[in-house]
Amino acid sequence: MLTGFLICLPAVLIGLYVGSTSFRGGTLFPWNPVMVDLEVYRLAGKTLLEGGDPYHLPGSLPFLYPPFAALLAVPLSLLPLGVVEVAWTIGGVLAILAILHRFGLGGARLALIGAAVIFIAEPVNQTLSFGQVGIFLAALVILDLVPGPRILPGRRLLPPGVLTGLAAAVKLTPAIFWLFLLGAGRKGLDAERRAGLVSIGTAAAVTLVTAVVVPRTSLDFWGRLAHGDTGLGNSFVYFTNQSVMADVVRVLGIGRPSQLIALVACGLVALLGAWVGLLWHRRGMTGFGVALCGLAGLLASPVSWSHHFVWIVPLGLCLAGPLLSRQVGPPRRLPLWFQILGWAFVGWVVVAPYKQLPGGADVELTWSPAQNLIASTTALLGLAILVAALILIFRRSERTATAG
Repeated sequence: MLTGFLICLPAVLIGLYVGSTSFRGGTLFPWNPVMVDLEVYRLAGKTLLEGGDPYHLPGSLPFLYPPFAALLAVPLSLLPLGVVEVAWTIGGVLAILAILHRFGLGGARLALIGAAVIFIAEPVNQTLSFGQVGIFLAALVILDLVPGPRILPGRRLLPPGVLTGLAAAVKLTPAIFWLFLLGAGRKGLDAERRAGLVSIGTAAAVTLVTAVVVPRTSLDFWGRLAHGDTGLGNSFVYFTNQSVMADVVRVLGIGRPSQLIALVACGLVALLGAWVGLLWHRRGMTGFGVALCGLAGLLASPVSWSHHFVWIVPLGLCLAGPLLSRQVGPPRRLPLWFQILGWAFVGWVVVAPYKQLPGGADVELTWSPAQNLIASTTALLGLAILVAALILIFRRSERTATAG
């Protein structure tokens, strides 16, 4: 117990620091963070508890998650703000450490690398400072699907697929892993396909229960979504949205044709990412496959703000093979050219040069070709990684067939 506390302590302290000070105007002493997303969650929970509509909140920021997420936010609205902020931040830090631990890190390496990741990786510290949910979603999927050392000894408490289903019920993006799981098996109803069905069933079950508890809110959300209304309006073209859809619409302009083209592109990216991920899973590198699928989910989602890219953490762990367990594989299993490409993507996301571009009030629609290219670099590098990973796995398959 004491050892675990000492391992977590550096990361927790740094997490509290960046969580309270990374957003402009926030302070650690006195504790006064500016967690705008967490405040939206709390307000949505409070509104739902009072019988109101969480999708029509006062203020400039909307609540965009499914009704199940609004239901989970109710307890957040009942506790004191400071308690929720501190607990949420510590929980996010522990989720990052759980991801690192699942990929093979422990002891002093876990303490030091965990603290460094939280301090340096912008999507991580920005997620903490916004009070965002992205770290928890990535952790749910990774702890569910990636084999590795467990925090608690003994058998797993929940069947495979449950945590991924809960993540997809909170936010739709993790649903890409249903493609990964349902396609991962090759013969019959194997473990991966069972996990996929369990995941879909879990998401459906909690969504139906939520519909029984808050029928009007559920009908409103799913009805609007079925008609293509995400609740964002045109704000998805804002420059920190680094998804494929945002890039396409910023170049082609807002309109039905450009949005349809963008949606088709997003669908193709999702299929590509799930395919590449399951191919690497079949080769025994499940951690790498899950990281690639998570990256594809970010690119394919209509909205992926810069702080959503916490998937650079597992991707970076896969690139830094010597620090990790055998499940990810040493760097000789990922050639140097691929590591360079991967680290270029991770570095680009961390440095985020596109944030120097002019943005807001739809000025993004007036960008020059050079500005659009800079803003699209995140997606272009991400797509390059997926294509390169596909080429690499096919080359290995050919060499294995030739050797056999």
